[in-house]
Amino acid sequence: MNAAPAAGPPRSRALAGMGFMLSATLAFAAMGACFRLALEDGLPLALVPFARGAFTLLILSPWLLRQGPSALATRRPKGHLARGAAGIASFMLYLLAVHWMPLADAIAIMQARPLWALPLAVLLLGERLRRERVLAALLGFAGVLAIARPDGDFSFGAVAAVGSGITGALVIICMKRLGGTEPGPRIIAWYAILSILVWGPVSALFWRTPSLLALALLLAGSAAAVLGDMLMQAAARRAEIGLLAPVEYVGIPASAVIGFLLFAEQPGWRLAIGTGLMLAATVWLARGARRG
Repeated sequence: MNAAPAAGPPRSRALAGMGFMLSATLAFAAMGACFRLALEDGLPLALVPFARGAFTLLILSPWLLRQGPSALATRRPKGHLARGAAGIASFMLYLLAVHWMPLADAIAIMQARPLWALPLAVLLLGERLRRERVLAALLGFAGVLAIARPDGDFSFGAVAAVGSGITGALVIICMKRLGGTEPGPRIIAWYAILSILVWGPVSALFWRTPSLLALALLLAGSAAAVLGDMLMQAAARRAEIGLLAPVEYVGIPASAVIGFLLFAEQPGWRLAIGTGLMLAATVWLARGARRG
């Protein structure tokens, strides 16, 4: 007979985790806007993940200098490699998706991540597959479909967005596993180092000196990425993946607003319907968290 599942997190921790995930989602929406603007300024695609890694280490340098060699010391190199591989793949596919598609549509398709995160959390983390969380994820995904318009023509951007969603779910799983023993800055620093090692040689082949605007956008996007990673790790320490994943649907209306303001992308009535469904899913989860 299987052992009884561990008790879930206290409701206050669960709600705090959802709040951190919401903040992380908004930070990642700002990151996407900054990097897309940098690409539209003429920056080669390969330079973005390399620059993100370099600027991330720059942002973390005060912590790294203060901690010394112990900052990067770890007994879980395989965990960092897995998180790095999933993160590098997810971010590159993310860039392709937001470069080839309207921002809100790309984010909407990538937000299928909860459908992947739920079974992965059950298989890899031993979380319970609770019915209300599955139903909430499906309700939120119905909102995704309303916005993403899956009846359109085949698009390589859509394929990239789906791939980013799947690998992004693996990132969340890896961060959940590492978060129990590794401090957040160390996880981010190792990801930045791996990104530099992977993308440095590629960037050298496609190098083009970025403009001052592109440099400022890369720095701002990297700062938003670091903030988003820290907030996501704080969320993962406080609540189960199945509870956190559907909160990310809020990134879709946020990206739609950014797309409208910065890229003249016109949201339609599908956005209102999809946003309503996603908010309903999030409220449903929040009510369940209050009940414990």
